[in-house]
Amino acid sequence: DALSEMSSAIFNDEVMKARLSSRVYARFKEALVTGAPTSEEDQKAIAEAIFKWARELGAVSFAHWFFPMRGGSGAYGSMCGACKMDTLIDLDWSSSEATKPFQACLPYERLFQGETDGSSFPNGGLRATHTAAAFTTWDRSSPCFVMDKVLRIPCAFVTHLGACIDDKTPLLRSNDAVNKQGLRLLKNIKIGTDAKAIHS
Repeated sequence: DALSEMSSAIFNDEVMKARLSSRVYARFKEALVTGAPTSEEDQKAIAEAIFKWARELGAVSFAHWFFPMRGGSGAYGSMCGACKMDTLIDLDWSSSEATKPFQACLPYERLFQGETDGSSFPNGGLRATHTAAAFTTWDRSSPCFVMDKVLRIPCAFVTHLGACIDDKTPLLRSNDAVNKQGLRLLKNIKIGTDAKAIHS
């Protein structure tokens, strides 16, 4: 039943630990604490592991799932999440043919970052057309999951200049600020000086 299957389609810590090499797993977890970027080599390993896991659960597409501001619509982002959908295929760039064949895969670049039209968020008239591009980036602290044959990747959503146009980015930036200043406070009052992170 639904309760026995609960949380069975989430790429959580337990699944990640089982699917990744110990070194890649350790570096990924460390990056969550330090905020360091994930290396290209590790991105490839993580994308391959997530792709195989998602396919085993029947996923045929993936979506960057984000929560845009929707000024004036009567609904806010957390009520109406948005998805930038793609199919789990790409061209086989290793082929020497002029017309490249397709292959089933999850390109690592598209796991960690995506691009979508941001001109309508938070409303249609806020930004000029030439600044309408917006980017989604995987919030690595939120696990991917499969629902309705779609691998959903929780993302932050920002403009090309880094301005947040979603409900999640302010939360993530607030967490970073609390972490930074909290560690500074602990250092100054000489309590928990070996702490690496503060979670609010």
